[in-house]
Amino acid sequence: MRKNKLTLKQREFATTYIKTKNGTASAIKAYNVKNKNSAHALASFNLKKPHIINFIEKALSDAKYNPVTTINHLQATEEKGYTSKATVKDALHASEILLDLAQMTVKKTQNTNLNMNVDAMDIVDLLAMKEKYDKLLQK
Repeated sequence: MRKNKLTLKQREFATTYIKTKNGTASAIKAYNVKNKNSAHALASFNLKKPHIINFIEKALSDAKYNPVTTINHLQATEEKGYTSKATVKDALHASEILLDLAQMTVKKTQNTNLNMNVDAMDIVDLLAMKEKYDKLLQK
């Protein structure tokens, strides 16, 4: 098979990715993967392959997808009051998805390593710590 031609599974992955913008879910569907970590790794691997990226970009281009035009249209529609059911949060989320699809956003992530000996702690301290870090993770 030519290196730049998509397999059936790669095509299904890319097509699902275009619709959902969720690599993990696309890998689960296309490759029938049960483990989310494996699906995430497979999606990451696929989204680095130039022929898959080109397929996705071509599909968006063929559909005349332009995120700036779409966002401007959404803003104009909201300003005119045509979308009474949508909240500001919905509009922001939609804008974020559109910008992600166009790869016009920068994802920021933060990793923290925490090493501690929890064997010596009592249950009250452990529960208090768990509650504290659960709150931090929700932010």
